[in-house]
Amino acid sequence: MNSASTRPAPAAWLGPLCGIASAVLYTLTNICLRNCVDVDAYLVSAVKAAPTVIVLGPLIGWLTVRAAEPEQILYAGNRSEALKKRIPRFVLASFLAQFFGNAAFQKALEHIGLAASVPITLGVLIVGGAVLGTLMLKEPVGTRKVVAMVTLIVAVIVLSLPDRGDLETSTNPAAVTTDTTTIAPAASNPPTRTVAPHQPQPSNQPQPSNQPQQRDAIEVIVGSLWAALSGLAYSFFGVSMRQTLQSGIPARTLMFVSGLTGTISLWAFCFATLGFQTIAETSSSQWGIMLAAGFCNFSAFIAITVALRLLPVVAVNLINASQVAMAAIAGVLLFGEPITKQLTLGILLTLAGLIILARRTRAPIVITD
Repeated sequence: MNSASTRPAPAAWLGPLCGIASAVLYTLTNICLRNCVDVDAYLVSAVKAAPTVIVLGPLIGWLTVRAAEPEQILYAGNRSEALKKRIPRFVLASFLAQFFGNAAFQKALEHIGLAASVPITLGVLIVGGAVLGTLMLKEPVGTRKVVAMVTLIVAVIVLSLPDRGDLETSTNPAAVTTDTTTIAPAASNPPTRTVAPHQPQPSNQPQPSNQPQQRDAIEVIVGSLWAALSGLAYSFFGVSMRQTLQSGIPARTLMFVSGLTGTISLWAFCFATLGFQTIAETSSSQWGIMLAAGFCNFSAFIAITVALRLLPVVAVNLINASQVAMAAIAGVLLFGEPITKQLTLGILLTLAGLIILARRTRAPIVITD
């Protein structure tokens, strides 16, 4: 018997391993980004884009020099069509993904944390990608896809709502007890002041303020809007990438173009708005964390690309959906983010929507820049 026949095929272990690795690496990327919320969001995104250029630039240059026909490294299809129609649109999509995808996601982390930002961004990304895929790529919309989209929309709405307790406190303060007075809420009449027995009422007693609760509600809404904007930008980037890949341009070339677009535009923006002095004040540990986020993000893309070659898209999507649970666990354990009913329900709905979507035989893979 041939001993080679007893060896396990690479896909039997390498595919699932790369799929799990991509989910873990994307989660590590988000953890690094969460640690950089005190740094300017556009500077974080600029540093994050650099590793893609650092790694792919020399690789593409080396392949181009070794190739008998160098243009095949950059294009595998109709060169003129790719240059005239696909590349300019993809550059625009890359610019939007960098400014309104990466930077907006970083701002969402500042407002609502990791556990809520990831499912909102992912939910809007998938729903937006399905809509844009239908409009731009003429992809069919089946019943299962509609159910998944509705589930994800509900999840995004739930995650975007402020905590109910904060809302009630901000609109109708509950009984607040101080050393001398108790403010009791009334159903329809103005709140009445009840003075504690045998206690004089100071004339300068401060009134309870509901501003902290109002700020909390605003933080949730603003952060959710940033996360939704990030998802929309990522969805346009993903559809544009799939459309451009159809013209024969390799994925490595597109990722290099995307990274180069982000590196040039974001660094120019940072120098223009922050100035060299402010950028130079960034600590060495912050530089290290931002670079780690970039390398983890690039490594995750490589891992998910290998997984797609060895596993069905459905399996990769199911494995990739674990990012939501990982982000929730990391947010709670590493950053002390609160566990609320809205967060729990929203995460469960997001996971349900992703599982429903992944059961489609031709489910699209989720790729962010």
